[in-house]
Order: sequence, then C-alpha cells, then structure tokens
Amino acid sequence: SMQAQQLFDLKTVMTFAVSAHKQKGQDYINYGTVTNKTIVQMHLGLLEDKRAVFVDHVTEECADIAEQMIQYYKGLTFKAMGNKINDFEQKVLGLINCKLVDRRDIGVIASLPKAYFRAVKRDATDTQMRKLSTTSIHIGTLGEDVQGTINILNCSFIQSLQCHVVNAEMSGNIVCFFTKHPADHWGETCEIKGKVKRHQTSKFHGGKETVLNYVKTVDKV
Repeated sequence: SMQAQQLFDLKTVMTFAVSAHKQKGQDYINYGTVTNKTIVQMHLGLLEDKRAVFVDHVTEECADIAEQMIQYYKGLTFKAMGNKINDFEQKVLGLINCKLVDRRDIGVIASLPKAYFRAVKRDATDTQMRKLSTTSIHIGTLGEDVQGTINILNCSFIQSLQCHVVNAEMSGNIVCFFTKHPADHWGETCEIKGKVKRHQTSKFHGGKETVLNYVKTVDKV
C-alpha cells in the first residue's frame, strides 16, 4: 500500500527525535501512551491526536544536534569497513546513508538521541582516561589511609558483581573502587576518605591505577 512506503527526510525525523528526547527528560521511553516514537509520529502528522506534543520543544538547537548526530553516525562507516558494528548500528548507517526514513523505522531514529549522548560521553571519558594514563602514578602505600578530592570519570554498574565501579582522577592520578552507591551519590566531584587496597596497571588504558577500598564521601564539593 501507499502508506507502507511513506518516506520522510532523515534530518527532519532526527530533529523531532531530539525534541522528543528533551520532552521526555533527556530519556528514551518506549512504554505507556506517550513514547518518544509517538511524539515523533505526531510531529510528522501521522497521528490524529496532537495533545501529547509540545511543539515549542522543536528548536534550532534540536536541528543542530540532529546534524551533529548524523555526522557522528556517518563516522561509523569506518568501523563498518572493519566489521566492528552491530546490527542496530548497521541499520542506522543504512538510514543515514540514504537520508530517508521509512515509516517503519521511525522507532529506530526515536531511540537514537539517547544512544548518541551515551556514546559521546563514553568517548570523552575514554579520551580523558587515556590522557591521564600517560602521567598517572600510584598513590600512597598499601593499607594507607588517603583523603582527597576526586573527579568522577565514570561510574558503571557491574552486573556480575552486583555493584558499581567508579573510575576517578585524584591529584592527576587514576583511582578506582567498587561501591554499592550509584553515580548520583558521587556526583561529578566529591571529597572522599578510603584506604589503598592495591596498585595495578589498568587493562583498559595501560596506566598506573590505585585501587581503593572502604571509600566514603567526606563532603560534597
């Protein structure tokens, strides 16, 4: 049928996806009545009901971010040459290259802003860690108490251990520790007390890293 073959301009759909991501509190929600996908569909005039769309959310900034996303995902082409991309990325690359979005693929584009912001943050963290790794030295001696301000580089949940791992910078050196507290407990910067558990070379960035334990926040900065 004609309807199945409805095609939309990629940049337009992407702009509405960024807008929906903002409207949903910088998140991707795919359950309930107002999902990111339904917001995009409404903006495209595919749904009768317009009540769930706050049209004023579609700003110039949404279009700028959409353009940055398109450029970022075009960069996946190089990874694809080395067969390093998954099915989802392959699908996205196809849409980016043909610059058109079929009605069936609106959901894929609606989920992209969240994936994009996460990828950009991860890339920035990786770059920062690699930079620090070249000059990082071990802190203290084993079992010694340490106190100081840390800047959080990354806090991620480790499923197998059922806890979070925090990677941080302390006086220009890399420290890490395991904790039951999620990212919002540590914030971006905080003062901590802990003990030196171990000195190691990171498998990830190859730099010297100090593993701490018994870590507590002294004060939020």
